[in-house]
Amino acid sequence: MISNRLHFLLFFLFGLICFDANAQQIPEKEGTPNYILRNNDFQERRITSSFENFGKNYFIGDSYLSQKNSKNKKSSSWVPKGPYGIDDLAGIGRVNSMRFHPTDTNIWFICVAQGGVWKTINAGESWTSISGDLPILRTSYLAIHPTNPNIMYIALGDFAYLGHNLQANENKRTSHYGLGVYKTINGGKNWMPTDLSFEQTDFEGSLIAKVFIHPTNPDTVIAVGQTGSFLSYDGGVSFSQTNNALFWDLEQHPNSPDILFASTGYVHSYKLGSAGILKSNDFGATWSSATSSIPATNAVQRIELAVSPSDPNYVYAIACDTLGGFFGFYKSTDGGLSFSTKLDNTYQYNILNNSLDDKPGGQGRYDLAISVDKNDKNKVLIGGVNIWQTSNGGTSFVPITYWLLNYYKESLHGDIQEIVQHPTNNSYFVCHDGGFSRSYSIIPDNVADLKNTYVSKTSWTNYTKGLNITSFYRLSVNPQNGNEMMAGAQDNSTVYTSGTDSLFFNLSGGDGMESTFADEVNMRYTSSQNGRIIAYNSFGGGFTYENTIFPPAGESGEWTTPFVFANNQLYIGYVNVHVANYGYLTKSLSNFTGSPFTALDVEKANGQTIYGAKRGYASSGIENNFYASTNGGDTWQDKNTGLPRNLYPSYIEMNQNKPSSVWISFSGFDKDNKIFGSSNGGDTWVNMTYDLPNIPVNTIVQQQDGSDFIYIGTDLGVFYLLPNTTSWIPYNEGMPKVIISELEIDTVNYTLLAATFGRGLWEIDLLEYQKNNVSVSSSSIDFQIKTYPNPVSDVVTLSWSKKISSKNLNLNIIDITGKTVMQKSFSNHINETIINVESFPTGQYYVIMKANNKRYVTSFLKE
Repeated sequence: MISNRLHFLLFFLFGLICFDANAQQIPEKEGTPNYILRNNDFQERRITSSFENFGKNYFIGDSYLSQKNSKNKKSSSWVPKGPYGIDDLAGIGRVNSMRFHPTDTNIWFICVAQGGVWKTINAGESWTSISGDLPILRTSYLAIHPTNPNIMYIALGDFAYLGHNLQANENKRTSHYGLGVYKTINGGKNWMPTDLSFEQTDFEGSLIAKVFIHPTNPDTVIAVGQTGSFLSYDGGVSFSQTNNALFWDLEQHPNSPDILFASTGYVHSYKLGSAGILKSNDFGATWSSATSSIPATNAVQRIELAVSPSDPNYVYAIACDTLGGFFGFYKSTDGGLSFSTKLDNTYQYNILNNSLDDKPGGQGRYDLAISVDKNDKNKVLIGGVNIWQTSNGGTSFVPITYWLLNYYKESLHGDIQEIVQHPTNNSYFVCHDGGFSRSYSIIPDNVADLKNTYVSKTSWTNYTKGLNITSFYRLSVNPQNGNEMMAGAQDNSTVYTSGTDSLFFNLSGGDGMESTFADEVNMRYTSSQNGRIIAYNSFGGGFTYENTIFPPAGESGEWTTPFVFANNQLYIGYVNVHVANYGYLTKSLSNFTGSPFTALDVEKANGQTIYGAKRGYASSGIENNFYASTNGGDTWQDKNTGLPRNLYPSYIEMNQNKPSSVWISFSGFDKDNKIFGSSNGGDTWVNMTYDLPNIPVNTIVQQQDGSDFIYIGTDLGVFYLLPNTTSWIPYNEGMPKVIISELEIDTVNYTLLAATFGRGLWEIDLLEYQKNNVSVSSSSIDFQIKTYPNPVSDVVTLSWSKKISSKNLNLNIIDITGKTVMQKSFSNHINETIINVESFPTGQYYVIMKANNKRYVTSFLKE
């Protein structure tokens, strides 16, 4: 295994340089930003040829889930499994915005793109989720009552992807639609909809960008978003629309709270809307247009604004063009009545691209931020992929960060969502696609130094430790050591842990995808987008970079390219099925054309049976296909009869003990076609959708120990199917309301692991299993552990209803990320114990008691 952190980082940096340090920003097609490719992948998995209006299905499915859960027997509980690690982990997950408590500047709140609302009361030392009973966990902006901070309003939905969706037509990212504005009156324990509520069937119209509370009349609330501005005078009981423009941003005069500034946008693909800047003198009841040279149509899509705290007559605007690149920088010195152009797109740098040069394009439609220094009205920070600064009111800019240096712990993660200055000191906070960071001193840099020396003058502190917010695509578990895992994350590389309580490290760059352990040949494989597979030698348990595998000439890989280690070889699904040995492609097993494979499974023992599914393109009428080979790829047969042809094949699972038994899942919104199974290698198929709700199914895993349980991961949690039954049962006790990307079985520890899209990794006991010749069932828990008081500040009492017939009881307490903070063992002659938690950081903790080969789980909140 890895002997120490330095040893690991040397391997990591060598592999990163050799592999392709620019992977995170390399698009599949020239000129296509990765955030669009991520978007297309998510959407194309879920769309049908009929382009069904499917937003409502999440609500129907959630209602179904609630009913099923109420009838289900008390089961084991999911607990977090990571990632947890050092503060400078290169990235955890996207944070959209942050807010400060009105009177205590050590209390911060962040809105996470797919992971809900989080709070720290100790300046980022520890975090607690305050998402309560929110129906979805995608959040954009939080407004806090000025005198009663238990009252808050939240914009539910991921507004950051609006810019892409409005350009994308059929390739919209449905996972980002919202529900409008919700309100809490008890600090986030419970949330309720306000009058400004939408359904996800409202698509982009459901997205709210910002919510403000009037500081002296806190029942007055304004919200702006895709369908306009909305004003409430009664704390959200009723809202009225005051403007119907597409609002991108909303800012407030620091001394005169009735004065607001807003930006509106133009949608190039629809030829709708009007780009410009608005001002209101009555908190948004009425709006007037500012004078500027910003074209109303055909040029600018998004504008962000910032007001100088030291001189509110100074108002700045940054505009991106319809491709996301830099269009112009504007300045007002008359309180937002008129704006002059300080820089246009002829400037020597495109300050919104990723490469610190003048190349066109960028991600301004997705990430665009601006902030004026509170002490210097001429000092402005701009955030796109990187951060730039002007110290002369916009005459020129210098770079502050360069996203690539994040991998060397020298700069910030790329893709800046918000820049905020601390209210009582000069430090800056930045929300970005890797998390949430702070700098106490912004130091101007230069392009040459950042690109050539890989050293940044500005230092940053990351507050990712303690946040369970990673959006994972895939997960792999070492079959020889179930505690050793790799997992690929959106925006945040592939993370690795060597075992129980070992820290997580970033392994390979880019958007992390599939990975696998190949310890039989001393190899491990990770991957990034579109089939870039990184091979490592693993002699002694470390990682020594060997090679990067790319799709062969004339072929492509799916965004998440499937590959499987079997028969001491790596099988990869590009357009054809290929075999790699020791990190190098050695042969092709097929002669297909068309689209790449989306799902693949191979007979582990000898590689004779291979199943693969190719995606279709519903919008173009191209059908998906299922292929099978029973002779190691020498010949192939299509096995499409009985399968839907207009959906995205998301996963294939083979019974390794009986390879003719196979299952395939589909991730679209077709209520009749979710799961199919075959006992004869695909000659005939049985539709096993049964009573599943109409939600996408993303992954399948079979418990291959003779019990034959089947588990599936969906957009609304985990379900299982017992042999010879036709009813899917939810298995979601303790699991956040989040998309399940992949499931894996840890055959060493008898657990089911889940990679989620927004809340990290989670673990639960298998339903039933054989351990030490004893049959264990966790589908029904015979007693519960109680904790009191809860919440707790110093001492918590744990009690259980009866003694356990086990020689020893083992107690683990883990934090919200899954890291063990206490272990304790005692005899079964007691049914109560007292734990001193005074030294624990604030946050949620899980208590896991192990006895009788079972795990019993409860939780408590440390305040």
